[in-house]
Amino acid sequence: MIDWSKLMDVIFKTGGLAGLASFFWLLIRDLIAFYKKPRLELTFEKTRDLRTFQFQDTGWVRKFATLHVRNKRNQTAKRCVANLKITRRPAQSTNIEDQYALHWAGVGYTALTTGAQPIDLGPELIRLDVLFTQQGQGSSGCWVAVPFALSGSLGNNQAYLPPGEYEAEIEVRCENGKGHRERFRITSPTTWDDLDMQIL
Repeated sequence: MIDWSKLMDVIFKTGGLAGLASFFWLLIRDLIAFYKKPRLELTFEKTRDLRTFQFQDTGWVRKFATLHVRNKRNQTAKRCVANLKITRRPAQSTNIEDQYALHWAGVGYTALTTGAQPIDLGPELIRLDVLFTQQGQGSSGCWVAVPFALSGSLGNNQAYLPPGEYEAEIEVRCENGKGHRERFRITSPTTWDDLDMQIL
């Protein structure tokens, strides 16, 4: 004769173990997927990222403060964007905005380009333009590297940072992984080639 109570007890125990095994399998699968997700990293080295460039087509000589970004995982990071947020500014810089979408070097633009220009990023290192000055510019200070300023609109507009010390947070992020942010001190110069930036 079948002892139904013992049989049910075995079934419930087996079902409980199967449920526990299923839970752990899902947890392990999710952890593996999490660690495979893209992970962006910002890097800054003064000798590499504070440089002067000469543009053959326009004749401009510009000093740039840049960052380099890489994806530390094999999976492609989708729709990566970068933003600069001003967190401290001198009193005379009243016309600037608080936040800017930065320009990825090598991505085309026009003076009418607005907003972020997302890119997909594999394991390659890519340069991010942050700030710049130009030899012979009409006023002291620097500009945030947004398309309309890069196009040659070097007036005292919302991308212009009057001379002084600033603090900013720069963040890169993507749709399918983890981003990265760092804080920087920016020196907007009185002389164009004194542009400076350093990690806080």
